[in-house]
Amino acid sequence: MLNVSEQELRIYLLGGLSPERQTELAAKIHNDAQLQEELLAVKEELFDQYLAGSFTTDEQQYFLTHFLSSVSGQQKLHFARLFRNYRDSHLRKESFAVDRVPAPVTPVIAPSPWFANLHRNPAYAVSMIIVAGLLATLVFWVYVKESSTMHATAPSMPALTLTAGSTKPGGSIQKLRAPAKDDQVKVELEVAKSDFKKYKTQLFRENQALESQEELPIVPRNTHYVVPVIFTGNLLTPGDYQLKLSGVPDSGQPEYIDIYSFRVTAETASDSNSEHDQIAR
Repeated sequence: MLNVSEQELRIYLLGGLSPERQTELAAKIHNDAQLQEELLAVKEELFDQYLAGSFTTDEQQYFLTHFLSSVSGQQKLHFARLFRNYRDSHLRKESFAVDRVPAPVTPVIAPSPWFANLHRNPAYAVSMIIVAGLLATLVFWVYVKESSTMHATAPSMPALTLTAGSTKPGGSIQKLRAPAKDDQVKVELEVAKSDFKKYKTQLFRENQALESQEELPIVPRNTHYVVPVIFTGNLLTPGDYQLKLSGVPDSGQPEYIDIYSFRVTAETASDSNSEHDQIAR
């Protein structure tokens, strides 16, 4: 296996490496099965660390953007929370048992007739074991079914990828259906190269500044890079928007890169189909 420490894998997953090392390590992981297994183990630990609140501000922002923006990431977080709650409950029970004062010595109580029947009648004992196993299987099946249904119906985060100028071939501007007030929308800004470790965006609507986000990471994506930005639905009402992207060097003075545009519409799926039918005619 290639010489890669667990700490470096953790930093890699949280986007803390330089873009060059990030790309180099991604290629190594792709060609090393054992390294892929270690990466999965470190990734599981990140979910537990997120629940424990041990991330820095930058790490938490990167984790929200890259791990919790998908249905699979939400599922992993759900099971990590269940396991953590079970573990904490088990530890509390053990601690309570240790702290308890020893009970006074009491006379030995004769076994109940129920246990006596188990001892005298092995067939009865086997039957009870089978019934208990069936009940445990039924409970587990109901839990898995409910969990699968909950995750299958969990809403996925809408995503929009923008290039500089944000226009498709033919000059049409990228459109996004207006999200619900409490929904989140992920916008990815494409850049040709990675000159900075951190980026800053400013969101404008009709020349009015709405929001500014800083300390944003950059992510390799095939032959280019993207800067992911997450917005809440209450910010994106129907209208035309512009995203100003700047790189943040070590000196701290942002350097302008480009403007990305998109449009939020209030149209429904039926409205969109009607528009396509009219164009076809």
